[in-house]
Amino acid sequence: MARDNKIEYRQWGLILIVVLIGFGLTWSATNESLRSAETEAQADFNAAADLFVDRMMGSLDHGLTAASDLYSFYQASEQIDDDAFQRLIASYSSLNQYRKMVGVAVAVKPGNEAAVQAYGNERHEVPYQLKPTISPADGATRRAFYMLYVWSPEDERSERWRGADIGTTPSINAFLEETIAAGKPAGIPMPHLETADRSCVLLATPFVSWNGVDGVILQIVDMPKLLQNVVVRPRFDTLNVKLTSSWRKGEISQSMMVIGGEYSSETFPPPAAQPWLASHKVKLGNQEWQVQPWAPKDAFHVDYGPAVITASVCLVLTGLVIFIVWSQSRRAQRVVEIVDRRTRALKEAHDELEDHYRMLQNLNKDVEEARKSAETANKAKSEFLATMSHELRTPLNAILGFSQILREQPLGPLGDKRYAEYAKDINSSGTHLLAIINDILDLAKLEAGKIQIEQKKLSSRMLVDRVITLLAQQAETKGIELKADFADNMPDNILGDELRLRQILINLGSNAIKFTNQGSVVFRLHKKKFQTGQSGWVLEVEDTGIGIPEDKQATLFDRFTQVDAALSRRHGGVGLGLAICRELVDRMNGTISVRSMQNVGTTIRVHLPLMEADPTDDDDGMI
Repeated sequence: MARDNKIEYRQWGLILIVVLIGFGLTWSATNESLRSAETEAQADFNAAADLFVDRMMGSLDHGLTAASDLYSFYQASEQIDDDAFQRLIASYSSLNQYRKMVGVAVAVKPGNEAAVQAYGNERHEVPYQLKPTISPADGATRRAFYMLYVWSPEDERSERWRGADIGTTPSINAFLEETIAAGKPAGIPMPHLETADRSCVLLATPFVSWNGVDGVILQIVDMPKLLQNVVVRPRFDTLNVKLTSSWRKGEISQSMMVIGGEYSSETFPPPAAQPWLASHKVKLGNQEWQVQPWAPKDAFHVDYGPAVITASVCLVLTGLVIFIVWSQSRRAQRVVEIVDRRTRALKEAHDELEDHYRMLQNLNKDVEEARKSAETANKAKSEFLATMSHELRTPLNAILGFSQILREQPLGPLGDKRYAEYAKDINSSGTHLLAIINDILDLAKLEAGKIQIEQKKLSSRMLVDRVITLLAQQAETKGIELKADFADNMPDNILGDELRLRQILINLGSNAIKFTNQGSVVFRLHKKKFQTGQSGWVLEVEDTGIGIPEDKQATLFDRFTQVDAALSRRHGGVGLGLAICRELVDRMNGTISVRSMQNVGTTIRVHLPLMEADPTDDDDGMI
């Protein structure tokens, strides 16, 4: 009896220990699950906030890039009037989307207003009148920033701001002067010029005109409309944001808060109970911003379900352990049977996993064999194209030679003029076919990796002059003027692959002449660094041709791609020239891009790394 009591006390003690351990583990696991759920919700908010900030700042950065492109166009044309400015902005979606106003302001010192007004009258069909500016209260002499060109979807705003001094407000004046002094684009939350612009961002891109006048391209961006485009992603509609920026070494600061897609004057942090809050330091052009996205607590709710499940499982396990301890003496055999059954199940699962593993190994072998077969087939295709191109060129050159002899009749007249015409057609068709075969051969060599880019000394001026000489007859036939424009900062002696650079120039120049009916084709060379700071130079081919639709520009450099099939049939070509140009530029670690407006013209820009050659070094690779 005493022994039974002792065993019973021992069992009760063991059950008590199990209960204490079970409740301790339950509390610990549940608490950890709660922290994990809160951490997951915080991470979910942070990820959404990061993407929200990236999309928002990306849209603003895109506006600064578009303004730089606008200035490049303005600088290239040198002469632009108000009507052309209005059409340009209206047709450029990157500059007119979400914009309340886009304009060009020039910095004017006191006493120079008459010159600005006279210049404005030359560029506007309606009388251009400067609006009086307000003298600063501190008596300081500041430059005025008169709006020379103004585009706005609202006619009333355009009329109100044309000729007005946007630098009247001291904070804006200081920002514009600082931006011009830095020489880099920047942006700030819009100081309160007008009540309607409290929810806007002011973007400024500085420039210096050809006659040395400082100026800025200004954009007033409607942030609620921009954010409405950003928040189309799920859960973005719950995000709000506060934007803060300062300038003049922190003396001037401006903030703006957008809640629910609308401007808000509420205090920050918002009064909502413990909102999700993040803070980012970002750069907009040359300006540093503090961006603070936030959301109500219920927008990214904490999922307490796993914590409840964890607590329930722990409690169930604790009760199960208690039950096992209480009935262990009577269930020993059953436990053994359960263990044996589970062991067998685990062994079967292990065997099944091994079968799956062997199956995956076989699949991997099949995939590897298929990959090798595909690589072999691709290599065979490239070698076939290269071989066939060589084989085709040999008889084709003979056809061209004999057709040339027939056309020129050096051995005596043929007796009928039509034979000479037929020989001329044969020669023209053969020349066209030879050009296509050469393009296919170049592509085959590029795919096979048989084209090596050389770095030899060459003259950039002589390179362009010789290309113009080669294209002169083609341009003269159409009555098109070929010109070359070399910037003062472009060095003459550089290192590069003369043959490939000439091939790029000929392809781009031929395309420009082909699709230009009147006007000119200009080859421009100037020095320009990459965004990484690496030294580089730009080669541009600009024409006054028919232009390229905006929806076709993205596929312009793809193989066998033609903007208009009807035009291609009339002018010839299979869409390989620009694809070869892109491949060669990629091999030279450069970039190629296009800027075009229909019925205005097209400019194709090639940006390549610049390596200057020693002018005293004699090189066999010199042109």
